[in-house]
Amino acid sequence: MYLSKKKRIRRTLLVHAALFILTFIILLPVLWMILTSLKPTAETLKFPSTILPDNPTIQNYLAAWRNMRLGTYFINSLYVSLMTTFVAIVLGCMGGYALARFRMKGEKAYVMFILVTRMFPAVVFLIPFFIMMRNLQLTDSFTGLIISYTVFSLPFSIWLLRGFFRNIPSELEEAARIDGCTRFKAFTRIILPLSAPGIAATAVFCFILAWNEFMFANTLIMSDSKRMLTVALVASISDFLVKWNELMAGGMITTIPVIIFYLFMQKYITGGLTEGSVKG
Repeated sequence: MYLSKKKRIRRTLLVHAALFILTFIILLPVLWMILTSLKPTAETLKFPSTILPDNPTIQNYLAAWRNMRLGTYFINSLYVSLMTTFVAIVLGCMGGYALARFRMKGEKAYVMFILVTRMFPAVVFLIPFFIMMRNLQLTDSFTGLIISYTVFSLPFSIWLLRGFFRNIPSELEEAARIDGCTRFKAFTRIILPLSAPGIAATAVFCFILAWNEFMFANTLIMSDSKRMLTVALVASISDFLVKWNELMAGGMITTIPVIIFYLFMQKYITGGLTEGSVKG
């Protein structure tokens, strides 16, 4: 149905206004966290509270980094997240390529099973995972945590990379094999370079999943020196005192690396999701 120019402009304005309001509602908690992290302690305890800080300060960030020992926990979280991402990408590339290139009986059912495993809440697997890790003597270790995170990120990695691999013409791989490449060389020299946007997008999601996870990190890790950042923030809350300004500053310190990483990889995320979801 043809719409007049005025109606199209009016509809566009309404859509943008609705999107602006929705974005503001979503970002409101983040904005409140930023403003609180800039307030001195006296202002956070003032009633009624003010929205904007009267005397903004960055001392809360320095105090949070020092008092909460965020440097050690930052390295722990970075190591576990990067190792989880690496393992999930390596296994996801192999699994996604196999499902994309080889026809097998029950392939669709298997792909559906992979997706179904992500429908269950993680808390359902917490006790079984703890028992398995305890029997394997992997509790209170980064290895056990990396294995746990990989289990949850791998299904999505396989599914997304499978869709991306299927969009790459098989003729390119066949031409490489005619020129003397083995299947493995064709995979590493032809398929993987062409799949860089999809791999990057998958890596971002795996990294964010491992970086933000709290429940398994709180259950499987007992030593203070091996804590993750998310657990360290909760541990800073005492029974009788909560320094909200330092806690919010610590939350911002935890969030900033993910935001920077996401913004840096944004174009790969958009391209990877678009290409990987066309065929399935």
